[in-house]
Amino acid sequence: MISRWTASRVLISAFVLFHITGTVVWIVPESPIRQQLIPCFRPYMLPLGLWQSWWMFAPNPMGATAEMEAEVIDAQGMRHLWEFPRVAGISWWRKLPLFRHPKFTCNMIEPEGTTQREFTARHAVRRLNLGPESFPVHTTLLCRVKEPPPPGKTRIEAPRPTQILVLGTYDFASYEEVHP
Repeated sequence: MISRWTASRVLISAFVLFHITGTVVWIVPESPIRQQLIPCFRPYMLPLGLWQSWWMFAPNPMGATAEMEAEVIDAQGMRHLWEFPRVAGISWWRKLPLFRHPKFTCNMIEPEGTTQREFTARHAVRRLNLGPESFPVHTTLLCRVKEPPPPGKTRIEAPRPTQILVLGTYDFASYEEVHP
């Protein structure tokens, strides 16, 4: 009984140490040590949305709004659009379970997220509930980035163009490829 309890404590302590080390490595300033250790923690930090960044702080905070969507063209040539959840303009109690979605969208823009983007495209196709007769499908993962107006101006007074980033294109040959 004591050995099982000790083993549990060792495993929990190892996990906590790994998590804290990953967080510290992620947030320290650029250095050779950080550059060597970041790849070890990236598979853990990025998919779970645990990554941190300094872009929310001065002097150059990120002011842009990023929205992600997937455009799916099925075997019949029909275009389907899946918009990932957006938290702007909804009440705080509906927003609460979605608070990681904007961070997830920003995460998709990072060049390291190749595998994660493919999983995200599969998710979008699944959410569209396409039947087996709709396959093969061609999926394009898009991100719309809207820059804020200059200080002292509104979006109506100084509109800025929306930049559309193609995060990736994916072809899924069969229903089984998307539905594991």
